[in-house]
Amino acid sequence: MLTKFGFKRMRTVDYLPIIEEQARELFGEDADLSDLTPLGKFIHLQAQQRAEDNEELEHVYNSRFVDTSEGASLESNVIRVITRKHWIKATGEVVVNLDKGAKINIDDLFRTRYNVYFKALEAVDAVEDGNYRVPVEALEYGAIGNVEPHDISIIVNPQSGINSVTNPDAFFNGQDEETDEKLQDRYYESLGKLGSRRIESIEANVLDEVEGLRAAIAIENDTNEVDAEGRPPHSVETVVLGGLDEDVAMAIFRKKGGGIRAYGSTVYTYTDNRGIVHEIGFTRATTVPIYVKIFIKKGKQYPLNGDDLAIAQVIKYVGGTYNGTLYPGVGMSTDVVCTKAEARVLSIDGVDDVRVEFSIDELTYEARNVVIAFPEVAETDTSKIEVLPLE
Repeated sequence: MLTKFGFKRMRTVDYLPIIEEQARELFGEDADLSDLTPLGKFIHLQAQQRAEDNEELEHVYNSRFVDTSEGASLESNVIRVITRKHWIKATGEVVVNLDKGAKINIDDLFRTRYNVYFKALEAVDAVEDGNYRVPVEALEYGAIGNVEPHDISIIVNPQSGINSVTNPDAFFNGQDEETDEKLQDRYYESLGKLGSRRIESIEANVLDEVEGLRAAIAIENDTNEVDAEGRPPHSVETVVLGGLDEDVAMAIFRKKGGGIRAYGSTVYTYTDNRGIVHEIGFTRATTVPIYVKIFIKKGKQYPLNGDDLAIAQVIKYVGGTYNGTLYPGVGMSTDVVCTKAEARVLSIDGVDDVRVEFSIDELTYEARNVVIAFPEVAETDTSKIEVLPLE
């Protein structure tokens, strides 16, 4: 039912008295409308069907708005500003040490020690002993292919003359399909893309256009002096997590404005169509691995998969990948708080008490907060979390 406050869904209990009143007007006040009579059963079925139809009407009404739509309807609502980010395979280069005469064929496989596989995109013939760069692509779609430097170290099908493989650089551009919640958040963040404020426009443009990007923040020094963090006068430093250097730099360049320096520890050089060289700087956020021990006192209602639920709750809070889904977690330069992680675990049925301990070196665990400095991002995963009994 549509009211001045929006759509109010009618339930079965709302329709029953209305249909019963109509039945009494038609069959008389003494008509037996109890659930035991055919007429009463029919009325109940009609009320249930109307309630289901009304629920569908509510979905139709909600599909008009960004906050309440989902799936294809949400994509239609935001399409004038952004589009949903879809699955993308991570790509990069590995360095393979070959003896003279050895070959790397297209689709030859390499993997990490935790079984993320990559295939060669080009063939290489070794004309002499040495290292050769080979472009590779992850077999699986998504952020699972975003590996750290030197994670790729295993040759799946060893052949004579192929001695070793490694990836000297991290891979950033693997991307999971964007969830409805993330698409809604990015839609509102991207509204700044069309605005005149420089830093909001840069942030929105980088978040919208760069594939594989997880987070971005732009910081401006609009003074005539070097600021406390070392940023030059009249400059913008954009801190990012994920994305390829070229994609990040060009997204910044298109929005930074003339006379403003794009500052950062990573510098990408771009030559425009007039032959003018532009140096575009930005800074990559550093990932801080968070190791976790969860001590749980289990009650009678503790579920069989309670340990998995506890691990999932901690990953969703801290940030990281769980069951193929990447969770942003606390975000950039935000401390990881023990009590907040414990609160997440306590929300699970059957958890009578909990203590969470953190470590950043996998050696010393303490029930204290982890300070995440600038520009750092906390991250964990199932391999870094252990569930233990609380004595």
